[in-house]
Amino acid sequence: MKRIFGLSIAAFLIISLVAGGTYAFFSDTETSSNNQFSAGTLDLKLSDANEADQDGVTASFGSSALKPGDTMGPSTITLKNTGTVTASHVDIKFQNTVTDNPSYNEADLGANIADMSTLLTVSALSYGATDLLSKTAGVFDNAYIEAADNAGNNDGAITLNELNNVIIQSLTAPAANNGTVVFSITLNIASTVGNGIQGDIVSVTVTFGLYQDSSQHLS
Repeated sequence: MKRIFGLSIAAFLIISLVAGGTYAFFSDTETSSNNQFSAGTLDLKLSDANEADQDGVTASFGSSALKPGDTMGPSTITLKNTGTVTASHVDIKFQNTVTDNPSYNEADLGANIADMSTLLTVSALSYGATDLLSKTAGVFDNAYIEAADNAGNNDGAITLNELNNVIIQSLTAPAANNGTVVFSITLNIASTVGNGIQGDIVSVTVTFGLYQDSSQHLS
């Protein structure tokens, strides 16, 4: 009888241990901490002959003593993506402001040359390896330049006046982490122009837009 009673107590104790979960198994708990999400950057810097890696540059091309027959350039502006995000493309926009010298007008030439930008021809314009003036299929059939010429005098040459407010879209973007692309421009003025442009000023602003998505563009 005592033996049966002893076995009953032992069985009760085993059941109690199982129910109470008091096994002495090994365990080890670790954590994964400091999990962060940081936004990358899309940061366009410009540099020219006088300034390096700026948010904007000034007086990258031009002439303070322009005269008939002059050629200006090539002048270059380097675009650099100092950010960490890969961009989709670059857009370029041209804008002019013209200041006419009223001392010289159409009476000096027999025609109104109030806007000197009509006489400044863009003889070379490139972005990286892309010739922006080329209309050769397979190289760069530039509808933007073609449209600008057609809206002007449609003579096959591009003037600053025809480029005014033109936006060239979807050019190759410089690579992230300090990739660069060089923009270059050369202008000339015919030796046949006369006194009508003396003292005139054409101020040109070139805006470069670096965009992450193909749907984004300068306006």
